[in-house]
Amino acid sequence: MKLNSVNYTRQYQQNIQTDNNKKTKNPSFGNLGVGFATFIENNGFLGEFLTIDTVGMMTPRTIQGYMRNHEELGHPNYKAGREELVRELLSGPAFFYVPLAMMAAVGLLRGKSAKVTTDVLSSFKNIMKNTTADIKNQAIKSDFVDKLTEKAFAGYDKERGLVDKLADLMKKNLEKGAKTKQLKKEAVATLTALNKANGKFIDGADKIKIGGDKEVYSISSLFSDMRNYLDDFSKKAAKTKEDRGTFIDKFHKKVHDLRLITNILAVSALSAFLLIIPKLYQTDKKFPGKDGLNTGDAAPAAQSASANEGKEAVNENK
Repeated sequence: MKLNSVNYTRQYQQNIQTDNNKKTKNPSFGNLGVGFATFIENNGFLGEFLTIDTVGMMTPRTIQGYMRNHEELGHPNYKAGREELVRELLSGPAFFYVPLAMMAAVGLLRGKSAKVTTDVLSSFKNIMKNTTADIKNQAIKSDFVDKLTEKAFAGYDKERGLVDKLADLMKKNLEKGAKTKQLKKEAVATLTALNKANGKFIDGADKIKIGGDKEVYSISSLFSDMRNYLDDFSKKAAKTKEDRGTFIDKFHKKVHDLRLITNILAVSALSAFLLIIPKLYQTDKKFPGKDGLNTGDAAPAAQSASANEGKEAVNENK
């Protein structure tokens, strides 16, 4: 029996063409389930948490709040629904949004490279030191990509054409006005085909090894980090008067320290936010869950009447 080799380049192109045909024939809402699952997969723990929290907790609790005592009120309980919504928004997604907001603020004030984790920065530094292009020239970005792919795919023998395609996608991602979402999608498909052809990362075929402490890295995250890093590096390198080696060392030390400070600030901000959550929970002076219920003095009146009857009985016995 003869075993035929699989041409992953042809298969990749056929898959892309098949996807395009499906998009043409089928309406976009037909793939909502697939798109929903893809969102969770592409966004890792963050996507999974937000999905479960929104669909499984926030939505049903908010609906329950709006429907509380609606028959007695004659309309939805807007106050209770609003209070449930505020409570769920503050206690769930806030755990992610507060640190992300801190990262975004530091990125705007001190440079986008502050968004890159320290272990990835260490790998980027080693790659940058191996580049030969002038750091003041935009060609440094292209040279960086070439050195990264050369190192990451050194042990890949099959389908080398996919390596060139992946490098081209990386370079396009670094251009101004690049359609990053589409480029990331193509990069994931390309790397998946490349890894499968070479028997690499079978349990996570969209991963890449860039060296350093970060052994396995998502290609989608790499695209974002590489863009933030190189944009910041090029901007600062264009103004420096220091020699190449000195600038690279100083740049990475500053970014590394800034990242550590940012982490501390993010944790501090989240801790402070958690302390004030109890004060933000209740939006009305009174708990709106009692609206519409009969909470008059009927019970106390009944107790008073019962007490009077008891006294009268005692008097009669006397």
